[in-house]
Amino acid sequence: MIVRHLQPARWSRTTAAAALVRRPLATASAARPVLTAHPDSSLRTAFDTPSSSSTLSLSSTGLFGQLVLQSPASFTPLAHRTILRAQFIVTRICAPQPTPASVADAEVAFLAMVKNLDRLSDLLCGVIDLCELVRHVHEDEAWREGANEAYAVLCEYMNELNTHVGLYEALKSLHSLLPPSTPTKSPQLYSAYAVAIPFLRDFEKSGIHLPASSRSQFVDLSSSIIALGRTFLQNTAMDSRPPVEVEIDDVGDVFGEGFLRRVFRAGQKKAALDPASWEGRVLARQHPDGELRRKLYVGANSASKDYVETLEELLRTRGRLANLVGRDTWAEVALEDKMARSPTNVSTFLSALNKHNKPKAEASLRQLSAIKRQHVGGSGRIEAWDRDFYADVAGENTSPLPDISAFFSVGTCFQGLSRLFTALYGIRFEVEDVKPGEVWHPAVKKLKVVDEDEGVIGTIYCDLFMRAGKGPGAAHYTVRCSRRMDDDDAEGDFKATGGKAIVEGVEVDRRDLEGLEVEGVRYGGREGVHQSPIIALVCGFGSGGAETSESVKLPAFLQWHEVETLFHEMGHAIHSMIGRTDYHNVAGTRCATDFVELPSILMEHFVSSPSVVSLFSSHHSTNRPLPVDILHSVLAERRRFSALETSTQISMAALDQAYHSTLPLERGFSSTDVARATQTNYHVVPFPEGTAWQVQFGHLFGYGATYYSYLFDRAIAAQIFAKKFADEPLSRERGEEFKRMCLRWGGGRDAWEMVGEVLGDEVVMRGGEGAMEKVGRWGIEEAAEPGMAGR
Repeated sequence: MIVRHLQPARWSRTTAAAALVRRPLATASAARPVLTAHPDSSLRTAFDTPSSSSTLSLSSTGLFGQLVLQSPASFTPLAHRTILRAQFIVTRICAPQPTPASVADAEVAFLAMVKNLDRLSDLLCGVIDLCELVRHVHEDEAWREGANEAYAVLCEYMNELNTHVGLYEALKSLHSLLPPSTPTKSPQLYSAYAVAIPFLRDFEKSGIHLPASSRSQFVDLSSSIIALGRTFLQNTAMDSRPPVEVEIDDVGDVFGEGFLRRVFRAGQKKAALDPASWEGRVLARQHPDGELRRKLYVGANSASKDYVETLEELLRTRGRLANLVGRDTWAEVALEDKMARSPTNVSTFLSALNKHNKPKAEASLRQLSAIKRQHVGGSGRIEAWDRDFYADVAGENTSPLPDISAFFSVGTCFQGLSRLFTALYGIRFEVEDVKPGEVWHPAVKKLKVVDEDEGVIGTIYCDLFMRAGKGPGAAHYTVRCSRRMDDDDAEGDFKATGGKAIVEGVEVDRRDLEGLEVEGVRYGGREGVHQSPIIALVCGFGSGGAETSESVKLPAFLQWHEVETLFHEMGHAIHSMIGRTDYHNVAGTRCATDFVELPSILMEHFVSSPSVVSLFSSHHSTNRPLPVDILHSVLAERRRFSALETSTQISMAALDQAYHSTLPLERGFSSTDVARATQTNYHVVPFPEGTAWQVQFGHLFGYGATYYSYLFDRAIAAQIFAKKFADEPLSRERGEEFKRMCLRWGGGRDAWEMVGEVLGDEVVMRGGEGAMEKVGRWGIEEAAEPGMAGR
């Protein structure tokens, strides 16, 4: 996933999130390609050898090498200095300017305006993104608290900027002087528009253009949405549910006496079991009695009236806010800056994808139904509580798969990533020593990202292993984006005061305004001086540390799904490294929500290619590669019944759209009735009566009306891999094409044009409803197979 701040405007913006794709094998090859890359043995050593020295002692280096971050107390003063410095940029932007004499003059003034807005955004992001990381991963509570305090101070200031009339009017007045065709005149103007238009939209989403009476109502509705959203998320996070009464005779001895003792006290015949507990979930998935599974499933997916009303009021309030800003639905508000553009286009995509996927899902359902008929007789109708149970039963008829984790130490996986990026893009990783005080935990590793033509292009900090106090899951944190620096004209911020820093009528030392230090770099073959990107890759892998009989400590090994996760997150990282644009706001992963997952999902296709796996799979004791037939078996198992899961995701995406349509403002709106109707239309498994599972659909708040995005990017990634890489997954020519046409632009080019150019598809290049329908027709699983592209 990509970490995203839930702030309404562009002063600090990162992006959004995901699950794992399951895809068929591409061409198989047991041979190991020989790559004449920079020696990468240090990668394996760095990640597979336990760190023995602490790097957390205070020193002049500071966190991330920043002299201003030498203790937890450094954060709040840094935040205040950053705000003071930002005020000079705000004043400059808002200062009255002469009206441009021509369109050409207006273009020059517009580019200067966008540059300063982007500088302002970068100044604030440089601190708040760093704080976002530290407050989630630092092992020292004092550092987390310090980062939290600075984060809160900066968020408050950002809220002021979101409704700053002077900034809005300055940008809008210049933008209004330019004809609509302006962004098509040059890549430079397109990139500037890609920065400016979201600023204008976000200002207007904050109600800044409304009359005073409406702005007051806007503030009230926005505050209600935040409060309702917070309550909704708290409800989804509840780790227990109302108990379900179970009887010992129903449970039986299927799981042994030890399991019974966990559920029933001595002498008990009945017990009140939390269906969300470990025992409840085991019984709901694995117990052969269908009625017991039904009771526990319904119990786990039921909800109180208060929980349902919280969700429904959130949806109604979003609808009212949309109406207030001149939109019919919240989906229109959410989609105007996405590839989809409109709710109609999203519905077109989902309908086409469902038409493609439904026959496969129905075929899977028939398999499960046949197994159920053999098991209990009757019609074999598969209910929601049957699906996982009978899928597991089907799996019992296949040969057990071996544990392949010994072939994938963390170090060998990083070797594989470096070798793959070298083959495709001419980019490699090199381990760099961490200085005292530079990182937040001794286990954090630092990588230089080196382009064979441009030199060092960025830095990746890798915090990969679970530890106490660190959250689960995997995420890509943008600590610093790239941008061009040599045309900043920072001195111009002080021109109005004769070069002096005047704060509230008092001159201050310019050094008191200094924040994070950024040393510009020159890339080979690129014009100008640039800010290099810094990202942090955070995962929750097991730390290894097991010992052999000879007391030799083993490295950490990854299960296959963890290998997929690592490659997925590195897809985001390489996008950040390659997508080095002139503007911070469109660099790397700072692009549309329904485009941002494309590079990371594409990496999951690469890691499922035997040619790619052969680059790095290596058994820790024999050094032999993973046999290709075993890889085939693992991937086949991952694909089994995947169409049913896709059916679930399509139904959830359609429900997200329905919830953000006109329906919530209609009299008698019932979120459960809408969920039932949507599942009936899109899913092959019937709606489970007695449930209100929608109150656990947490993405409805953070990704309201955009849940379709991951399915959308899965379809595009499958098509790109099938058409460009399935037969030649290590092709430098194809890799350079994808790098040149897609990755290098970040969000600074129309996403439809990028995808259409990569695929050579004019319908896709034009975007709109026709392109959305075509992407849906591609499907997800089938398009990933060689020879299936273009059907």
